[in-house]
Amino acid sequence: MVASATEYEIVIGLEVHAQLLTATKAFSPESAAFGAEANDHVDPVSLGHPGTLPVLNSGVVAATLRMGLATHGTIAERSVFARKHYFYPDLPKGYQISQFETPICEGGYVEIETEDGGHKRIGLTRIHMEEDAGKLVHDRDPYASLVDHNRCGVPLIEIVSEPDLRSAADAGAYVRAIRQTVRYLGICDGNMEEGSLRCDANVSVRPRGQAALGTKAEIKNLNSIRNVERAIAFEAERQRRLIESGGEVVQETRLWDADALVTRSMRSKEEAHDYRYFPDPDLAPVVVSEEMLEAVRGAMPELPAARRRRFAETLGLPEYDAALLTEDRATADYFDAALAALADAPSHDEAKAVSNFVMGDVLRVVNERGTEIAAFPVEPERLAALVRLRLDDRLSSTSATDVFDAMLESPDAPDAIAEARNLMQVSDASALEPAVDAVLAEHPDNVAAYRAGKQALIGFFIGQVMKSFPGSPDPKLVRTLLKEKLEVE
Repeated sequence: MVASATEYEIVIGLEVHAQLLTATKAFSPESAAFGAEANDHVDPVSLGHPGTLPVLNSGVVAATLRMGLATHGTIAERSVFARKHYFYPDLPKGYQISQFETPICEGGYVEIETEDGGHKRIGLTRIHMEEDAGKLVHDRDPYASLVDHNRCGVPLIEIVSEPDLRSAADAGAYVRAIRQTVRYLGICDGNMEEGSLRCDANVSVRPRGQAALGTKAEIKNLNSIRNVERAIAFEAERQRRLIESGGEVVQETRLWDADALVTRSMRSKEEAHDYRYFPDPDLAPVVVSEEMLEAVRGAMPELPAARRRRFAETLGLPEYDAALLTEDRATADYFDAALAALADAPSHDEAKAVSNFVMGDVLRVVNERGTEIAAFPVEPERLAALVRLRLDDRLSSTSATDVFDAMLESPDAPDAIAEARNLMQVSDASALEPAVDAVLAEHPDNVAAYRAGKQALIGFFIGQVMKSFPGSPDPKLVRTLLKEKLEVE
């Protein structure tokens, strides 16, 4: 259930944490790779040993700038790291290095597609850099929680939205847009199951039309888009019922129980002063020069929204094709490479032909095999050669599928495979004419019936020519030759 559409309005703000794909941690040279044995990727800095000093990984700044530019934010010329103090057993030094008063990026927006098919801009408050904490493991020992410090010091960006979202579905669309953007930028793998993209949701309800915000509850560490949507819907309904029964919503942090499909109280919500922020004395301010920004701008990829527009408006693809092809950067790159290999200035028909092959045959095999398109055995150039054979009517649609399937197991060019299998369509009228004449001579009664008005017999004649010819005749040419001969008395 969701909050009553006629009486209450849901107000949602999201905090999305994205782990950056740097080789090393934010402030130390230790590996930031996922999947190592517990406590293998640790060092004196991430363990908070006395006398150690953090050194900022420049890759963290570059990745954050990419996200700031991609979301149209204002980049601060000078930003400062701060210490955020709290005691968690998975953060050994007792504070987190983050940013508070002067983040590296402020403002900007993320555009989402709403439930009704429209588009809406969700404002951003800020994007800032910070380090991750470790991980508590509760299911290995019946008497104790274990601590894995591998994640301590892994670099994060936190993307904080304005309270502009008004439904659980829009919140899901927003997280999808963030995930797609960080993947396009190559700064985060977006894998929510592994925790490299996590979301905290601030949810409140208010009477529709009221300007003041209601009291919010924060739902921590939502690890899938489905859970984001379910948790928000449940929490909004919980608050609505509480208010209508005469209760009062308290500001608190809650956890989502994905098995019971409920939120549960975790602790009272901390305010900024509870963290005792102050500038980190061991880290110099981050200064972003115009030269640095220009270098980042020059390396930016074409982003999903711009690519969708190009595919639809310049290449003439249907909106559905454009959306599906740009959902994943690797798929869009594959399509672009195949189209470039097909033609320097492709027509709309050529673009649609490549799109059909990618959306149909290529993605079918990728999904069936559970592989990445980067490892797909049919290179974009070979796919383009196959598409050209089809566009030139040298292969039928059925034969093109057969050749494609063979290309999955063979490095040969599509024309070589088609020739070897005798699948090339014969488009030479002089070669086909004897076969057409022979079929008409063998079936004089059907010829007479066709001329008497039974024109559906054209299919019978085409089938007979196709069977009798030693090869793959072009059926369009066969039809043309038959009609020319049958319509001459």
